[in-house]
Amino acid sequence: MKKEIKEAMEKFAISEFEKKSEAINIPMSDGATIRIYRSIPAKEKFNGYSMIVMPGWGTVVPAWDQFLLEAVKDFDVIYFESREKGSSDLPKTAKVGMERMAFDIHDIIKHLKLDESKVVLFGSCIGATTIAYGMFKNMYNPYLPVLVAPPARFEFPPVFRQLIPISPTFLWGAVQPIVRLWITKFKSNSPEQAAKYLRAAEEADAKKWKRLGLRLAFKRYWKMFPQVKNHVLLVAAEADKMDDAKVTKKVDGLMENSTYVNLRSNKETHSPVMVNIIREYLPKFSGKNH
Repeated sequence: MKKEIKEAMEKFAISEFEKKSEAINIPMSDGATIRIYRSIPAKEKFNGYSMIVMPGWGTVVPAWDQFLLEAVKDFDVIYFESREKGSSDLPKTAKVGMERMAFDIHDIIKHLKLDESKVVLFGSCIGATTIAYGMFKNMYNPYLPVLVAPPARFEFPPVFRQLIPISPTFLWGAVQPIVRLWITKFKSNSPEQAAKYLRAAEEADAKKWKRLGLRLAFKRYWKMFPQVKNHVLLVAAEADKMDDAKVTKKVDGLMENSTYVNLRSNKETHSPVMVNIIREYLPKFSGKNH
């Protein structure tokens, strides 16, 4: 499988979406700067909706390339690089943690002057939990929230959760082989999925990961989900190793207004299939959140 993973990683060097979109650095209300990639379709093809895409922790743009290239056909796509990414600028005074990350979405919507009644908020893994947190705190009210496998707490390799507070960041290079083994042996269903996670690990900014990780590692968000009043499209990948479908099903049971969809695999949630599901549900959500 090593050869297949190496070949897959070569494909993730840079995405077609990155080539076709505009990179914009946007100031946040606490002094930090966040990068987005934006692509607006031709006027005659635009369906009138902006889609903000908030991926999981450390996720690199190429991991979502097939999804994004399908979405840009008729959506105004805004790909959001969250605070732990290397592209962010975080002054020492900048805040971290779930609440601040959720408020970044609020700042993006405000800065771009988006109409929330025409916004699709799409999040995966911890990005989905962040979106849910923002709705719980009434920071925004999107037309269609799409949450793919939102975890109730951040996923770490065994023992790493306990090591975060005491481990110096210069040790990241030493523990990378352990992370690589954890990803390839226990958290990947295919060479492509492993390649996505491995590139994210290689590009990780250790200082930012620790700074934010300290605020997330020991938090649980089970009590938050029942208080989200928005109607959401909740998506599971029941065959995926990284995102436990049992957690997604439990979240579905806790949420007051959720529509559960199973796309089976991580590959499908990152594919044009997912975009077509969103298109299918756009008219079904009319009036639910506004």
